[in-house]
Amino acid sequence: MEYETAIKRITAKKVFKNSKIQVKISTITEKGIGYDVIDVDNPEYVISDIENVIAPEIIGYPAYDQDFIDAIICDTNVDNPMITMSASVSVARAASNSINIPMFKHIGGILSADLPVVSCPILADKKGNQLIVFPMAESIGEMIHTYEFIIDNIYPKYQSRNMEGEFLCKSVFDNIDDFSEIISNIAEDEDLDILMGAKITSYDQRIESLDYLETNEIVDFDGLLCTENMDEEADISKINPYTTGSLTEMKYLVSYMTNAGITPMIDSENTSFAHLAIGFKVPIIKTSLTSKILNELWNVERILKNPNITRF
Repeated sequence: MEYETAIKRITAKKVFKNSKIQVKISTITEKGIGYDVIDVDNPEYVISDIENVIAPEIIGYPAYDQDFIDAIICDTNVDNPMITMSASVSVARAASNSINIPMFKHIGGILSADLPVVSCPILADKKGNQLIVFPMAESIGEMIHTYEFIIDNIYPKYQSRNMEGEFLCKSVFDNIDDFSEIISNIAEDEDLDILMGAKITSYDQRIESLDYLETNEIVDFDGLLCTENMDEEADISKINPYTTGSLTEMKYLVSYMTNAGITPMIDSENTSFAHLAIGFKVPIIKTSLTSKILNELWNVERILKNPNITRF
């Protein structure tokens, strides 16, 4: 395994993705390749950090030894956690591809089989407020079918959509009752629990009827409360993996939150983080309807013999 995953090269280059210039970081081993793409303000700075600072430190070492590689990456003078995390992800992808196993098994072990619930914003307004659903399905396939059913039923009322696939309205607060009725009817027809929630930029009493609330600070709410930053008074806290610095650091953060009784939730569009959710047993991923995460998890479900959807 050491020979197959020995790191030969690490490169970084500018690529055009999602209508903008981003940076693709690639790790090449004796038997495979892995990459990650990040959106940054200064691509030249990132390319220099990867090729002149990080690459010389880890070339020659085995990519499969993730803890060791991450320690080296984080010990460099690169202080941008997005850059170090992206390097860590590219190494993990290269390691898993080199030995021909899925990334989630490389990260979490051969018995990893717990898939997360995927929550998606469905309705949004110009102030950044969102109405969100959590289909508590028994499989990713059923979850995808539910989202398809939701879209079909939402479309007649709200026909305009943004780049993330969210339907648009003037105010989500004015549409909570109609939205809740549509989702409740679908839940009844499908015999499925579907949690309804909101992400808000300012408090409005009409959200009290929902099951879940995502906000920047602690507020008085009877349902599941999610905060942007880790807070022990919250039920759920969002994790942006690119702020954690490396896969190893993220693993420690998830473990700490779980031990503190806080449910972690990954908020990302990156399909690699679907594998992190499985490997680190993160029970929820929040992503957009247009992301490839649902499809990535569906592919994972197909290769697992006994997949299980995590409950929270």
